[in-house]
Amino acid sequence: MRSLAAAVFALVITAAVPVTASAQDTPSPECPADLDCRFVPAAYDWSSADHSDPNNYGNYDPANRPADGQQIKYIVIHDTESVPGSGVSPYDQAIATFQKPSSGSSAHYVIRSSDGQVTQMVPTKDVAWHAGNWTVNEHSIGIEHEGIAAEGGTWYTEQMYRASADLVKYLAAKYHIPLDREHIIGHEDVSRERTKNFAAAHWDPGPYWDWNHYLDLLGAPVHATGGPASQAVTIKPDYAANQPPMTTCTGTTCTPLPAHGANFVYLHTAPDAASPLITDPVVHPDGSPGTTAIDDWSDKAVAGRTYALAGEQDGWTAIWYGGQKAWFENPGHRATVPARGQRATATTSVPLYGRAFPEQSEYPADIPFDPIWTVGAIPWTLPAGQSYVVTGEFQAENYYARFDPAAVPDNHTLVTGATKYLQLSYNHRLVYVKASDVQVQPC
Repeated sequence: MRSLAAAVFALVITAAVPVTASAQDTPSPECPADLDCRFVPAAYDWSSADHSDPNNYGNYDPANRPADGQQIKYIVIHDTESVPGSGVSPYDQAIATFQKPSSGSSAHYVIRSSDGQVTQMVPTKDVAWHAGNWTVNEHSIGIEHEGIAAEGGTWYTEQMYRASADLVKYLAAKYHIPLDREHIIGHEDVSRERTKNFAAAHWDPGPYWDWNHYLDLLGAPVHATGGPASQAVTIKPDYAANQPPMTTCTGTTCTPLPAHGANFVYLHTAPDAASPLITDPVVHPDGSPGTTAIDDWSDKAVAGRTYALAGEQDGWTAIWYGGQKAWFENPGHRATVPARGQRATATTSVPLYGRAFPEQSEYPADIPFDPIWTVGAIPWTLPAGQSYVVTGEFQAENYYARFDPAAVPDNHTLVTGATKYLQLSYNHRLVYVKASDVQVQPC
């Protein structure tokens, strides 16, 4: 039976905070005054579609965040990944893509590499389709940066970093978002929602995004939050000096990339540079070790992310990462700073989830339940005795939204459930665990 509290909450939101499609208007851009900023609306209506189909539309959902109950907690950093061609820049390609309803994607903002120009495409009150994860989409603002992750050293200019940082500071102040790596995240930090599409997770902005510099520009540099006895560490390699070998691969042919600063440390199975890199069952279903491929996110711990400490030995540090003890070179602790926080541990192996959704019984009777909303575990687990840093708390919820002209019942309803989830820094990505399945202690 559906929770009475959840039902009342959802209905109150629907009645008290009416939502209208914002795509009919071209509002003023939401930007700090010193930025070159314009508004170009992303597509919402399908001009040639059958408007009786409530699912036949793109590329975002009108909402009224945070007044409708969807707190904006995160800002997600993307890059466009569009390849220049026919005289059209990746910046213009991204804008054109978000104006096509058939693309099924959008972001709130796009930033140009050369001069930091900002184009807003979705009002921040609305839910853009940018992260490939509905829980994250509900609670975030997405910012696309012109560029290609494998060429990030070329595309990620100082003008872009500064414009982006100014915009993020403005948005963080407006929505009370903390300026740290638990809330300013990369698309690469976001997991997919279901086992079916798990391997399709993105990896932008990638190893060349200088998180240390970016956080400095935000006025929130990565720094020690714990003492010498802390049981957690935050990854902080020196970007310029840290130049690990990387390759880019097409099929089975891999080409070394030029030496360049990078934002990650490689993770090994043992405290020995000759030991294999760790693996992941999603990236390497055959169980083979991780690789130096730039898009292989199975074996990389990225700057600013915090993990529970699992051991130290001879200039090496171990963290709990993706269900295993993962080692990285850390002489003199030059690649980390001690961190403080909360860590979740289980006494038996427990499932992990890609999103924090209600159970089927908690949806209103007149909302047709879509099977893709079924609460199901993802391919990873939290093994007994391992610890993972808690980065957020979520009450189960799902923003039910359909195409406005279809006039479906209970459109724009925030359905809430009784389950409390914790968000964990599990591996390269953030995942969810039911709070009732773990014990939480300070670290």
